[in-house]
Amino acid sequence: MENQTTVETLEKYKGFMEQGKELTATIRKTLKDDAVGEDILVLDFEGVYAYVPRSEFDIRNIQTSFVPLVGRKIRVLVKEITEDGTLVCSRKLILENKRHELIQRMANGESVEAKITKFVKYGAYVAVDGVSLLLQNQNFSEDFTSISEVKAVGDKIEVKLHKVSTNGNLFAEATEKYKSDTEVNIGEFERDQVVIGKIRNIKGFGVFVCIAPNLDALCPVPETQEISEDMKVQFRITKVDVENGKVRGKILRVLQEEQEEEIL
Repeated sequence: MENQTTVETLEKYKGFMEQGKELTATIRKTLKDDAVGEDILVLDFEGVYAYVPRSEFDIRNIQTSFVPLVGRKIRVLVKEITEDGTLVCSRKLILENKRHELIQRMANGESVEAKITKFVKYGAYVAVDGVSLLLQNQNFSEDFTSISEVKAVGDKIEVKLHKVSTNGNLFAEATEKYKSDTEVNIGEFERDQVVIGKIRNIKGFGVFVCIAPNLDALCPVPETQEISEDMKVQFRITKVDVENGKVRGKILRVLQEEQEEEIL
C-alpha cells in the first residue's frame, strides 16, 4: 500500500511514540503480509498507513481469526516507524503496561472488579482492563461450588490477587467467597446409598465429592480410575455422621455425559 504521509505528520506520530501515548484507531481490514511474515490488522490513522502484527496483538499467543475484529476500534501504541513512513503499532505493549500496573495495585491489597470471559474445568478466566486472570473454583467459594453453577459469562465479580505463578500467570481470589445458603438434611442419606456427585476438589488425602447442595462427601482417591475436578461420578455412601455433618464413601465410576440421559 502506498504511503503518502507528510513529514509533519510523521513527526507528530514520532512524538506520540516517544511519549508512549495510547491512540485509538479503526481496524479497516486484515490480511497476510508476506513482508511482515504474519497476519496483520490494517488501521485507519488519518491517511497514515499503520498496522498491528499478530505477534503484537496480545500478551498471549492468539491464533483465532482476525476477521470479526474488522470495523472495531482498537487502542495501540506506536512501536516503530519504518523508513517508508509506516506505523508499526502494538496492542500488546498496552496490555503489558496495564498488567504491570494491575499487579502492583493488587499486590498492595486492592480489590478490583473483573468480568468473567470464559469457563474452564477448574474455574473461569476473568478480565480486568483486558488483562486476564484465572479464578479457580477453590478460590471462588467456601464449599467448592463451581463458578459456572452460579455465574455466567459476562458477569462481574470482585477479586483480589491470589498469586503470580513462576511463569507469570495471574491467579485471582474472590474478595468475598461464595457459599450456598441451601440447607440439606444429612439424615436423608444412609449407608450403601448410591448417588450422583460431582468432584469438587482432589487432595493427597482424599477426594471431595458434592452429593447435594452444600454437602461434600470425602472418599479415597481411586486407584484404578483417572479423575479430575468437575467430573460427575457414581458415589456409594459408606458412612453418615449426622452429629458432625459428615459423609464418607467411595467413587464407583466416572459418568460420561451420554450416561446421564434418560433411559427410554
